[in-house]
Amino acid sequence: MEVKRLNVLIADDHSIVRDGLRFLLSIRDDLQVVAEAANSDDILAALAAQRIDLLLLDLGMPGVNRLQFIRDLRTDFPRLKILVLTANVELSTIRGVLDAGVQAYVTKADESQELLDAIDAIQQNKRYLAVAVRFAVDGHGSSNPGDHLIANAVLTKREQQILSLVAQGSSARDIADTLHISPLTVRKHRENLMRKLDLHNTAELAVYAVRLGLPVG
Repeated sequence: MEVKRLNVLIADDHSIVRDGLRFLLSIRDDLQVVAEAANSDDILAALAAQRIDLLLLDLGMPGVNRLQFIRDLRTDFPRLKILVLTANVELSTIRGVLDAGVQAYVTKADESQELLDAIDAIQQNKRYLAVAVRFAVDGHGSSNPGDHLIANAVLTKREQQILSLVAQGSSARDIADTLHISPLTVRKHRENLMRKLDLHNTAELAVYAVRLGLPVG
């Protein structure tokens, strides 16, 4: 069965991110990047000028008031598919934008394949959440998603400090300077955290930090 070719609008206020996304999507014959935007005005202008099937949207862009902006887009462009690509892993944000009508939510810490999988799902009229944030809608049998992990893993004060700083995007060197320890010690703590919590990347660590209520930004 022939797959419909999607016209894509990349919306991110960082040109290097837009360049990377355009290059990644160029490998797909079923996708065509037809416009780019660095702020909300650019998005609206592009949508008004031509047919856009898929919007890759960074929530942190100038003029993007997260939920209301997305709701307005859903009202004004009901056929538009929206894929959120963001560094934000806060539970309230994830659930809020999903309720506002986006089709996919992927974090910037995810692998490139996660983004492509999300687009595949959208083409099949399915909703997609990155693995690291699926706790937002999937409780895995718990009334409070992730409680089983929190209950079964006791973190030391130092581990909580490092988890919080990792979730904020701090490098091993930055964390070492902040806590007055060596970068090697930081990396060892990070490895231990992933093993103890059965997590696999920075995005999942950030999600876990949010669940614990640790400061992440």
